[in-house]
Amino acid sequence: MKKKTSLFLVLVLAFALMLSACAAESPSTEETSEKTETTQESPTEAETTVEAENEELSGEIVVATWAGDPFQSAWQDMFTEFENETGVKVIMDPIPWENLREKSALELATGSGEYDVLYVHPFWFNEFVENNYLMPTEEYSSKEVIDSFVPGLLDLYTVDGVLYGLPDFITTQTLAYRTDLFAENNLEAPRSWNDVLNAAEILADGDNVYGITFPAKKSGALASVFSALLVSNGGWYYDESGVPNINSKEAIEAADYIGNLAKYAPPGVMNFHWDENANVAASGKAAMALCMTVNSAWLEDPEKSTTVGNWGYVPITSNSGMPGGLVDSYCWSVANGTQNQAAAAALVEFIAGTKAQIYFTEKSGTCGATKAYYDNEELLASTPVLQAMNETFENTKPNPSWATWSEQQETLQALLQEIMEGKTAGADAMAVLQAQMEAEE
Repeated sequence: MKKKTSLFLVLVLAFALMLSACAAESPSTEETSEKTETTQESPTEAETTVEAENEELSGEIVVATWAGDPFQSAWQDMFTEFENETGVKVIMDPIPWENLREKSALELATGSGEYDVLYVHPFWFNEFVENNYLMPTEEYSSKEVIDSFVPGLLDLYTVDGVLYGLPDFITTQTLAYRTDLFAENNLEAPRSWNDVLNAAEILADGDNVYGITFPAKKSGALASVFSALLVSNGGWYYDESGVPNINSKEAIEAADYIGNLAKYAPPGVMNFHWDENANVAASGKAAMALCMTVNSAWLEDPEKSTTVGNWGYVPITSNSGMPGGLVDSYCWSVANGTQNQAAAAALVEFIAGTKAQIYFTEKSGTCGATKAYYDNEELLASTPVLQAMNETFENTKPNPSWATWSEQQETLQALLQEIMEGKTAGADAMAVLQAQMEAEE
């Protein structure tokens, strides 16, 4: 556990420093010299590479990624642009998230070369590296391209000093709140757990508007909400010595807090994943929503939301005043065994590059990992959720991914739902999970 925590601290520090530097009004000469311009006149290194190699690229490549909008359609837009620029045909194989790892692994294990480019989550990244499914990034990307990314984010996809992909889809949890309803009731932006509960009680209006919505389905979503609350409250599943610590005061408070939030949530909230949660908020049926930063795009999409322009975003902040959350991300990787390495490499660089990532932010609310992305002042100003994300990065941890987490997550979510139903208390629930974690050590 210590090794993973230390690695992530490096990520957060590098990321937070980068974001802070972007916000400074008068950067130093040294900082300015390191910035990468993002105007059309000065394309990113990845985009330059694609343009320079256009004449050498041909054929077609198959990309394995997950199914579902708005992400799938946004990716397709960029794949089409890549095709127009290079002449390479990009075939997307969209796979439901719950089947993405399994199907990708089965195809890769056969050595058929079916997939050229893979979308890889940290949950199965190490497995894919150990099975030699991913090509080292240095075999197809220049040092200039690799150095254009925030170093700490590259660490997530580095094993024994070898990088195996370019990061994408940086997201974390935040609290979205209806600025119009808050203004009508003379409420300020919620900056603590108590603020949220107070606002939820005041703004709840029967079946017309629920005080808050959050994903409480036993599918990883509820565990994610709990984990974000736990981090914001200064706790974690293990202590610094790697000993299970889920029966701590911080964890018990986070568990009981979910029970309190449930009093103001819509009926059926225990069947909500992130998508259903965002849809309820977008429809105007909730005054607040605990959501992933990617969901902000749904709330601001005129085709999906009746509440466009009426949302503000703040970090999830405990009563101690500490923000917190988890960091989630993916990486684009070239598959070992690809029959078209040049085209696959060019697509990975293109899709993870600044231009594509800014487009994804506008279309689907995901955030990029290049230095130039966070140097783009226009983007920072036009995407209010980025400020909440910046504050959240003051105190973040990676998604749990240790070997026994799957079973522990299942237990945790069942216990949290019992708390929401008033069947058990936080202290009792955390004692059960603590015993399981100790037994599995």
